[in-house]
Amino acid sequence: MAEACRNPSDVGVPVTHWSAGLLTVHLESLNLDFDFSESSVRRILRDADLQPHRQKMWLTSQDEEFRAKRDDVLHVYYDAPQDEHIICVDEMTGVQILERLCPDIPMASGMPVRREFEYKRHGTLTLMGALDVRRGKVFGFMSEGHDGLTFVELLDVVATCYPHGRGHIVCDNLFAHDTDDVQDWFDDHPRWKRHFTPKHASWLNQVECMFGIIQRRVLQRGSFTCADELIKKMYDYMIWHNQSSQPFRWSYRPKSWSANQGAAHGGPN
Repeated sequence: MAEACRNPSDVGVPVTHWSAGLLTVHLESLNLDFDFSESSVRRILRDADLQPHRQKMWLTSQDEEFRAKRDDVLHVYYDAPQDEHIICVDEMTGVQILERLCPDIPMASGMPVRREFEYKRHGTLTLMGALDVRRGKVFGFMSEGHDGLTFVELLDVVATCYPHGRGHIVCDNLFAHDTDDVQDWFDDHPRWKRHFTPKHASWLNQVECMFGIIQRRVLQRGSFTCADELIKKMYDYMIWHNQSSQPFRWSYRPKSWSANQGAAHGGPN
């Protein structure tokens, strides 16, 4: 187990991670008092819940204001008055318009859907997306670009959909979200308040959850002959989703929040 947790390069094996076979050969080279077979190495790794072939990615935010921004967004989710809108916005960039060259072979008993590997590219688009946190409704538009002016267009869509009442806009720190044009828009629309998620913390923006759903349900196994077909299927999905939409059951609270503080700030559990 100790050898499995060592970096292979530290013991002269020029690979990035162990396999059961490589680890077996390495253990044999140590001239131990007992022999290891590859099957026994696999069993030991399995019993110890060690999986050298897997890795889990993580990212550390270097934002010096991480906690302040995080708490600001979370208090919007939990504490904003019920008559105020909460809208999460972002861009889903690089949406590929891929056309499969051959049709899929339908699923049959004992056989999943089979898909030809080759495809034809027809360019990319961007979904300028927004999510109504309290209603779970998604809306927005497809665009070829995603600069500051395009973001202003998205803000105009939000303001048009919600012509009355105060509201909160949650977005990340992308440069296009803080241009002079965007700042002018918020100056001209004082009933909307902007809240930035910390850098490298897009998971605090609930529209990212919706982007993941759209990726799985529409894009991952879709085939689109042109941009117009992709746009139609994206809009069709959003309309269909909104017919029975439900808000996400958001429950994240930082460990730094005390139990009493978490209870005081409410929100779904």
